[in-house]
Amino acid sequence: MSDRSRDLKTRMRAGRIVIGCWLTLPDLSVAEILAGAGFDFLMIDGEHGAFDLGSLQTAFAACRGTASVPIVRVPWNDAVRIKQVLDIGAEGIMLPQIGTPEEARQAVAACKYPPQGVRGFGPRRASDWGRNTDGYVASANDDILVIPQIESVTAARGIDAILDVAGIDAICLGPNDLSGSVGLLRQLAHPTVAGAIDHVLARCKARGMPACTGVTLPADQALAMTERGATFILAADDAGLLANGAADALAKLRPGSGKEA
Repeated sequence: MSDRSRDLKTRMRAGRIVIGCWLTLPDLSVAEILAGAGFDFLMIDGEHGAFDLGSLQTAFAACRGTASVPIVRVPWNDAVRIKQVLDIGAEGIMLPQIGTPEEARQAVAACKYPPQGVRGFGPRRASDWGRNTDGYVASANDDILVIPQIESVTAARGIDAILDVAGIDAICLGPNDLSGSVGLLRQLAHPTVAGAIDHVLARCKARGMPACTGVTLPADQALAMTERGATFILAADDAGLLANGAADALAKLRPGSGKEA
């Protein structure tokens, strides 16, 4: 554990905007390039990306010596997987499909050692291979970020009860799955979907809880989301940067050949 996660929490709690990037490709070079770019955090997609524990550990190593905090979206609210990911060095956990206060409490408990939680003891890489076990254990409960993801209209409507759960550091929206929960997949401008998103952002803002958009947006739209209450911004994703950059480079030399990514 480094001071960077503590610093990120401090800035988030002060209402400052923090900016990160999705890491979806399990490749050392990609992780190093993005970690060195200056993002406040990398959101590593262990839910939809092709990461296993080995490639996650490689991504964490790529973040070493940089200011980018490695946060992992785990596949599910599963205490076993959360424990493994934390033990190899994750500094934050995002939990998909959190729909109730009880699920949020389970997520927090899985991320924290007793007596605040139920995380099993056995930090390996996280404790610098045993060289800093006492220091890691003393700070882990406070320093690790716990971020439930709200991915249904029902969860959005019940956001206040989820926000009442102690130990949550930020809320992340899942706009696409949220829209799908009412049969409107990817129709983010539909009044039902937009209204649910605005409700979550408004309640987070009212209660001083950092909120994340959950999806990458063009810069103007991302800035507009900050006016609606988002402070935890995802500026880009690795695959999108590569695909769009390749299409743009080709289109400049062969007009009409570029494809939308």
